[in-house]
Amino acid sequence: MQLLEKYNELKNDGKLEEARKLIGQLAEDNPTDTEVLLEAGSIHKQMEMFPQAIAFYKDALELDLSEDERKHVLFHLGASYRAVGLYDQAKEIFEIGMSEYPAANEFYIYFAMTLYNLDDTDLALEIMLTKLIETTKDQGILEHKNEFSFYASRLDELFN
Repeated sequence: MQLLEKYNELKNDGKLEEARKLIGQLAEDNPTDTEVLLEAGSIHKQMEMFPQAIAFYKDALELDLSEDERKHVLFHLGASYRAVGLYDQAKEIFEIGMSEYPAANEFYIYFAMTLYNLDDTDLALEIMLTKLIETTKDQGILEHKNEFSFYASRLDELFN
């Protein structure tokens, strides 16, 4: 598709507004083209036009996506929902992402951020601490791994 190449050229040259208009037209003309919808969602998200990004990601989610494409769409749809304050929708999308892609830590981090926005700060911090412990290579943190793991779900408990 020659127009998609033109879109990529514009985007790579930093001509985001021109690229956005072109990909929008391509999406309108090709509403079942996964690559076009993903690119349209991506550039709108990059330009902080989150409501438009949400629309493209939702359309893409209705298509027959590869596993990687579905993971990409779920993550960016959830992040876009969160960016506009649609925390319940973001939470639901991140729950789907964590269920379908349990090894994808990015879903857990954004889920925790969303929980924070929903005032579930205890669980948010527990998830963040758990993921930090699971993924860090920092020796100082690893030396205290057991303590951090113990307290992660007991942040408000006192031990007299």
